[in-house]
Parts: sequence; structure tokens; C-alpha cells
Amino acid sequence: MSAEVLAGLTVDAVDWDHADAVRLRAEQQHEIDLRYAQPGRPPETGPDGLPVRDTRDQVDPDTLLATLVLRVDGVPAGHAAVRDLSGRDDYRGGLHPDATAEVKRVFVAAGFRGRGLSRTLMEAAEDAARAAGARHLILETGLMQPESLGLYLRMGYDPVESFGVWSSEPGSRCFGKWLVPDAVTGPDLGRTPAPRPAVTLREVPWGDPDAVALRRAMWAFLQERYPELVPDVEARGGHDAVDAERGRAALATFVATLDGRPVGCATLVAAGAGPRHLTADPVRGIGGLASAGTPDAPGFEMRSVFVDPDVRRAGVATSLVRRLEDEARGRGGRALFLATGFRQPEALRLYVGLGYRPVLPYPPHGTPDDPLLLYLGKPL
Repeated sequence: MSAEVLAGLTVDAVDWDHADAVRLRAEQQHEIDLRYAQPGRPPETGPDGLPVRDTRDQVDPDTLLATLVLRVDGVPAGHAAVRDLSGRDDYRGGLHPDATAEVKRVFVAAGFRGRGLSRTLMEAAEDAARAAGARHLILETGLMQPESLGLYLRMGYDPVESFGVWSSEPGSRCFGKWLVPDAVTGPDLGRTPAPRPAVTLREVPWGDPDAVALRRAMWAFLQERYPELVPDVEARGGHDAVDAERGRAALATFVATLDGRPVGCATLVAAGAGPRHLTADPVRGIGGLASAGTPDAPGFEMRSVFVDPDVRRAGVATSLVRRLEDEARGRGGRALFLATGFRQPEALRLYVGLGYRPVLPYPPHGTPDDPLLLYLGKPL
């Protein structure tokens, strides 16, 4: 039965083993094999010469709520599936809550990209999950798929703790979205934004006392959300030693004040250049730059962006980011990058709202071995 018809576009519910669904999943798997292959090392093949599939993440058809095939003028162009995870092992020592569903195998064939079809598929998957009684929809993707990361962030998905068979993979990233608005509440739900006083910015040395105090407050904030960072920082001599080390790369540091009180800080550094671990473009869809930074196309990175929680939603972070963008442009920069932790959905929403999109890991974040970070960039 057709779920949607729009000017030659249909999204149909089919069986898992439908020929079109099987073919589209095979195309997706081939693309994933290429993206995640180690440089210089071809994918492992079996006696038949075909790539050896990872058998860890097999979908049990009995758990499926829907398998969807998107067609354009009758031509199979996209695929998505939704399965029920209620009460099933989350591979983190627990069980998924009731009314939890997972979207799987979201794929649009290469010749049909750039038309918004991935969003159409995701909306159809959300509708199917709601119709089956799901309240929370989760999914898994990887750092080597920045287009997918960007789609999910723009559709209101927030990062969640890793789950499933990929939970121990450092390059895996998981997201979730509440399908029923009343199913989740947060500290900002229904809160009226405070009036925005004027934000004043001033450039300061890295060692400016106000900037140092704000970065210490940032570290206290990060310790609560990322306790696994503490042993490494302590092994390197503690926060002050690490902070001094990071300061050597600073090109420009800014402190934001409200009513004369320092409430935020941010720093600009040069983005790493040199050989990359992949030949793929790290800024797909946001300008076609070949690397984070080269002599002909310099890129910059924002670091240590922090705003006092008491004054958030007052425009401080936006002012700081805009100031860093201006500084990077003034230095001839063509792109601005950042790395942020996945347990900071409020920061991710800010950056996405300001036009930043996921990119591949970039120097000095040269490999996807850090399980905590997401990488974003924006052409200037």
C-alpha cells in the first residue's frame, strides 16, 4: 500500500525480502564497505570474490514494524526499515524501554541524492513508528557518514549513548528523538527566554584572568558530563597544565561580558593541515573544501567555547561564534571547524542553527578513535 505520493514519488510498505529492498540494501552495504575500508587495504572477500559481510548486525524480520521502499516515477530509489526494540538487549547491560523503535538501513541511491528524499524516508519511518505505538525512535550511524549525521541533527535528533552491537565501536554515533512531544520534558520546555541584554566582546590574551576562570568553569562542566576525561587530564598534570599547553595554539581569544560580568569565552586556532586518513572530502555538502586547512585554502577551528549556564539563551554563544567567524575571515580563512562532545545537545543545536554541518574528522582529530566527539564545519 502506498504511504505517500508526491509528483511521481511514492513510499511503499513492502516485505523485508522484497527484491527492490534487497537490492537497495546491497547497494548501501557496498557504499559502507568503501567508506569504512582501511586506507590501502581492500575489503576482505570470501571464496566467491564478494566482500565478507559483518554478521553482527543482522535484522530479525520478526521484529520489523515496517520496511519502506521509496520510488521516483516507479524506479526504486531509497530504503528504510523500522524495528521494535522494546525490552530487548541494549548491549550496555540493560534493556531498551517499552515503546522504543529503531530506524535501520536508511539509504538513497546515488543518482537520486540532493532532492530531499532522505528526509522523506525518515518522515515516513517516523510515521510508521508512531502508527505502531513507538514513542522513542533511535538509530545508529558513523563518523564517516557526515551527510547522515547532518540529516538527523537537522530533523531534531539528539545524540544518545551508544547502543546495540556497535556500542563498543569508537566511530559509531547514536541518536534519538521523541515521537510524542509530551513523552519527554527538559529544563527549557515551556521556559520563556529572558530578555537579551547587549553582549560585549573583547579580545584578550590566552592567560587573561577572566578567560582562565571561564575555562576552569568549563572544565568543571565537562567533568560532570564526561567523567571518563578526568584520568587523562590528571595524567597530563591537571587542568591548568593542559590549559597552558592548549594555549600555545591560540590565535585569538575573546571574552564576552553582560553588564560588565565575564560570562563566556572562545578561542580561534589554525585547523590542522597535512595528510588525511581518508581521501574523501571532509566538508561534503558545505563547500567542497579538500581539507581542514591548506596553504591555499586556510581553515580555522574554534575551541574552548563556553558560556556561563546562568546566562544561556541570552545570545552570548551566538555572539562569540560570529566573532570567531569574522576573525577567521579576516585571516583569509575559507572554513571554520569545531569538535564538540555528543552529550551537549544544546551546543549541537546552536551550531546546526548557525549553519554548521557534520564533517569527517580533521587534524589534529585525524582518526575516528575518540568515541565522544562530533565534528562540524562551515564555509566562510
